[in-house]
Amino acid sequence: MERGLYFDAWIKHNHCYHPSLPLRSEQMLEDLKAYHATTLVWAGLGGGSISLPYLEHEAWGEVDPRMRFYGYMNDSEFIEKCNQSGIKLFGIVFEVQGWEFPAVFDSNGKLVKFNLAAQNEENHEWYGLREFSQNKYPDAFPKRFPDYFPDGLFNSLGEKVDNLFEECSTRDRFGNPVHAEWVEVKNHKAQAYQMCRNNPVWRAYLKKIMEIQIDAGVAGIQLDECELPMTSIGSGGCFCKDCMREFTQYLKERSAQGRLSAEWDGIDLDSFNYKEYLVEHNCSYPENAPFFREYWEFQVTEVKKYFSELADFAKAYAKEKYGKDLPVSGNFYNLQPAYHPIVPKADIIITEMEHSLFRQPYFYRYSAGFAEGKPVIIAENPYGGIIPELLQLLDQGKGYDLYRIFMLEASVYGCNMSVPYGSWMGNTIKDAFWPPRSLTKEIQDYLYEHEDFFPKTRTKGAAVLYSYASNYYRDAHRAGDANGDANRSNLEHLSATTTDWGNTSAPMPFWDVIRLLSSKNAMYDVKMMPDGILREDDFTAQALDGYPVAVLPDAYELTENQARILEDYVKKGGKLLVYGRIAEGTALREILSGFENAVFCGISGDQRKDLDAFYEAFSGIYDPISPVQLEDARVGIQRFDENGRTVVHLLNYDYSTDEDRVIPAKDIRLSLRDLSGDSFRLFTLTGESDAFTVEKTSDGADVLLKEVPAYCAVLCE
Repeated sequence: MERGLYFDAWIKHNHCYHPSLPLRSEQMLEDLKAYHATTLVWAGLGGGSISLPYLEHEAWGEVDPRMRFYGYMNDSEFIEKCNQSGIKLFGIVFEVQGWEFPAVFDSNGKLVKFNLAAQNEENHEWYGLREFSQNKYPDAFPKRFPDYFPDGLFNSLGEKVDNLFEECSTRDRFGNPVHAEWVEVKNHKAQAYQMCRNNPVWRAYLKKIMEIQIDAGVAGIQLDECELPMTSIGSGGCFCKDCMREFTQYLKERSAQGRLSAEWDGIDLDSFNYKEYLVEHNCSYPENAPFFREYWEFQVTEVKKYFSELADFAKAYAKEKYGKDLPVSGNFYNLQPAYHPIVPKADIIITEMEHSLFRQPYFYRYSAGFAEGKPVIIAENPYGGIIPELLQLLDQGKGYDLYRIFMLEASVYGCNMSVPYGSWMGNTIKDAFWPPRSLTKEIQDYLYEHEDFFPKTRTKGAAVLYSYASNYYRDAHRAGDANGDANRSNLEHLSATTTDWGNTSAPMPFWDVIRLLSSKNAMYDVKMMPDGILREDDFTAQALDGYPVAVLPDAYELTENQARILEDYVKKGGKLLVYGRIAEGTALREILSGFENAVFCGISGDQRKDLDAFYEAFSGIYDPISPVQLEDARVGIQRFDENGRTVVHLLNYDYSTDEDRVIPAKDIRLSLRDLSGDSFRLFTLTGESDAFTVEKTSDGADVLLKEVPAYCAVLCE
């Protein structure tokens, strides 16, 4: 399994200043080894969005002797030590960020420092993408812009580019550049614009960043904000010349395929410009904008096109120059629907969560399904969750059980939560997330020593099918949060096992179902069903092999291939539970209605009534074959089976704010079916325990656990 570290290493009690990360040291390497790290994310060489010579300084620049005294080194030296230790450091490409910083130069024009305190001073210059591409300070670093691009850079209009900051910025419909406000530290003068990857100039620049990172020895490339320029939609973008030109071409292709609605009748696509149309008709954006769905889907295709181009380039460069296979990933933020088409191009799925909460097994199960067997490393988010409160508690020597559960839960449900190692606390909190070393080591030691407790296997429970065609648009434009919960009154309630129907613009049946099943401790895996357009339909019958029951939440659109697979699944005896619609406009529902093992539950709009009826139907199918049962709402469970071994993980969520601990659950009965062994052992974070008894049953065993702490695992072999 991957044991990732969110390796920003930003400085405690200071701001997290993008994009350049602090110097790495020998002590950090010791920590990585102590934590049994395998992969470092957001980990180094981020300064390319300032300038290329600054990035080279991060990689190979001279380190002050005073810093050397304390074991600090440049990034290439640190990367080499990581490689020697078998630790994969992913170079981070902050591809959405273009920076300008207040700066101080000496009399020879050499950059002395970035003046991060410039908000209190008037006398400073500026340095960043603009000055670098204009060659304004040719002696700021040893290399200049022409050293990287001797023939210059030319945009899609054939114009020579002399200002990357202006050329590559995303634009709102009025032509204004869009800021990357979430990384601009509040009350500081530094500026970050969002860059547009649809601009060929910016892609050429990103390729040069990746070349430098690969030359510096990185074991992988991580493309942050790998959905850009979709990042800018909520801020009014992107309406740059390249987005508008490519959108018009996209519309012409859809028209030729007969895929434009009657809404487009009478519009001359040869002269159509979406930006000009919105301004001329005084339209709002993105809310209620005409043609927005077509524009959103266009940008999804652009994400797929240009993420693939960069990933292919990085792999080819590493292979050709160094003969090595280079893994590539991105920041698959909250696993939004736009990322599904690029999963085949990623070697590992790295996702920053939208809400980092205390109890969200459904999100991790969805993440594991989204990744389709690829490793998943998750990073916490300081906004909209427990992280600011948790950081404060840990600083006070409290919240240890909360941290244990938060870190372990992802692994229990098929992913990996990266260790916060000086990780990001946003642009307003003056701090970085450094949890206690001994506490982190306790967790990491357990994951390392019991790696075989977390196999990548299928559950013996249900398959829950995610129809991409039916869900991608409503998931991307929900008013509420699929990964969220309105009840955030205190840490005990910071969970996401229930849904408030009134907080969403439309029903979210898929998320309602997996939240409900998680809250009931049902075993299930999520299986993705592509739409066949934005992503090739590679769904096969093998995806359902071995599952006695499949759940299909409101899949009103399916491909012919998927409908045929479901029909065959039912004909062969598989139990199919349909919640809501199925393949509207086809005869599939009528065909399946002729089989007793196909069960249908409707959606009336009364959420509680609908879900109660659904769960009653699900229980009737699932309970007689359930591989594991535990009837205690305080405890979550997950079962893995592999090579004649069964492991059941238990997480006790009964955290008390007043006592600052998880209250041990007494006399917990675990009922197991279909076991291949008869020898039982119990493990906790502190070692093996004998606080349990076993009673054999006709089809398995009942295990009575005398006390369940924050975490434990039952092994049967």
